[in-house]
Amino acid sequence: MSWKAKPDPETRRSIRGKALRNRRKPRKIIPARLSPSFTVSEQPALPNKAVPAADKTAATDVRVETAAAETNYSPPDTGSAAARIAARKRGKRFWLVQAGILVLLAALGFLLYQSRKNATYTVTYTVQGNPDETEEYLYGDFAVLRDPVLLDGKTFLCWEDSHGREEKRGEFPVYFNRTLTARYLPAFETEEHIAYLDTGDSGMLNPGGSVSVRDFVQVLYRLLNTDEKGSGRFVDVPEDDDCYHAAAYLKDLGILSGKRLHPDDRLTRGEMLKTLSAFYPQTEETFIFQDLDAKSPFYPYFCTAAANGWITSGSLVHAHADEFVTRGSFTRIMNRVLHRDGERHLSGKQTGTVLDVIPGGEYYDEMIEASIPHSFRMEGREEIWTDSKPLPMHEPGFFFSGVRLHCIADNGSPIVNDTLGGLMFNANGEITTGDTDLDGQLWEILERTIEPDTMTREEMLRAVYDHVVANYSYIYGRMYAFGAEGWAVREAKRMLNDGGGNCYCYAALFCELARFIGYDAQIFSGRVNGEQYEFRDYDGNNVFAGEMSTPHAWVEIELDGENYLFDTEFEYRSYGMNKMFKRDDTARLQYGYTKPKPADEAVSP
Repeated sequence: MSWKAKPDPETRRSIRGKALRNRRKPRKIIPARLSPSFTVSEQPALPNKAVPAADKTAATDVRVETAAAETNYSPPDTGSAAARIAARKRGKRFWLVQAGILVLLAALGFLLYQSRKNATYTVTYTVQGNPDETEEYLYGDFAVLRDPVLLDGKTFLCWEDSHGREEKRGEFPVYFNRTLTARYLPAFETEEHIAYLDTGDSGMLNPGGSVSVRDFVQVLYRLLNTDEKGSGRFVDVPEDDDCYHAAAYLKDLGILSGKRLHPDDRLTRGEMLKTLSAFYPQTEETFIFQDLDAKSPFYPYFCTAAANGWITSGSLVHAHADEFVTRGSFTRIMNRVLHRDGERHLSGKQTGTVLDVIPGGEYYDEMIEASIPHSFRMEGREEIWTDSKPLPMHEPGFFFSGVRLHCIADNGSPIVNDTLGGLMFNANGEITTGDTDLDGQLWEILERTIEPDTMTREEMLRAVYDHVVANYSYIYGRMYAFGAEGWAVREAKRMLNDGGGNCYCYAALFCELARFIGYDAQIFSGRVNGEQYEFRDYDGNNVFAGEMSTPHAWVEIELDGENYLFDTEFEYRSYGMNKMFKRDDTARLQYGYTKPKPADEAVSP
């Protein structure tokens, strides 16, 4: 038995790697193309090759004989010197042919260049489908791009070549005949100052309100002053939608695109300027914004807006591209786009009654310009209205927009962000408690209980009184010191959130509802006849109600110069036996209603 030493690990890895490489390397077998008469013994030996072993020679003979049986081709004798010389000659002939072809092509190119160099070429400008101007140039000359051709009712955007590509170069070389076509879009109506902002029948401008995509599309369609119906479709805009025709027309123009419009989404400042910029040539100027860099997709649209004077720019100016636009800021930008941003001095007869913006207030001029159709003449920067279709006129006093109360002062202006007695009005000229959540809850109650168009004010007062008595339960709670003030809003919210409360809650809710229909109701933390006892007020302080008296809250309203008492909680607890709606001093004396005198110092809770 012979012993063989095992190779070391490094040798094993080398052998294994070589075996793997040989196995993975594809074998390149070039079958011999031999004639059937060619024998193995006549095959010349390959140069620089070792004679194969006997066993391998047999396999080679089989392959050669098989290939010889498949073809009659006899390969040249590549091993001889003559064969090598013939191969080199064939290679030289190949490269000579290639060089000749290249020389021929160069000659043809030169002849073509010479023939075209002396020829003239044209640049034709086409406007509205008709050739408008043709210019001739020699080969390679530079043509100067023609100035825009202005048409009435159209906005020139750019010159486009036959492939629909915009020609942005001021000068361009001419190597062949070119046709440039003027691209136009319908222009906005600027000669007539039509009303493009809808105020409805209420006369509410609502400067702080939002603008939806639907509103914006309808405004653009209205300003294009056309009756054309488009064929573009959006899957989320049905045919009965108010903006259906407007969206279809703008999609045909290429202003809108995509499958969905999202008409109920709120409009952002960036989307607004992007859409408006599509109606005008894009600027090459660059501008600086503090919160918008050149990488933003909205940057070119803000530059176009700044170049046209629609917005301001600067290192301290915010673009607010993702911010929702309000109706006030929307009209300010749109008026600048329409060149309707002149100075105005208007009278109430020209404008009618604006319910929620006082003359001289923010956005007043912009929104009046956008919402009232008018004729005018310009004197410098001042726009003088010669005729108008004003908003509805309202006499001084209270009136309802739905169930929301407004008030016109004696000078004809709405009361906005101001008070009238105990009544407070917000920025929209609507009655308010100062708490928006409570305002919304009170308006919901009024929608269920009153009809301003058919009911008198006293009938509405009776309706809200009965609502408070019939729809809430008595729940024990904290009381307030004699003469305490400033608790009405808190207790009214507790009454609505808990579904009930004590006398303070009942009085507070009825007081706020009475104010919301125009009554300057006063609420009191006083006392009535009852058992003598000590109690804790809202802040946890021990308070002595007084001898034979009970802490209590109620409401008083002045009607026709007389103070009347209203006590919803007393009527609820007496199961309606004691009628406490609009009671005079008889009830005050009967039940011992005691309130602080006007000269008394009020105690805050």
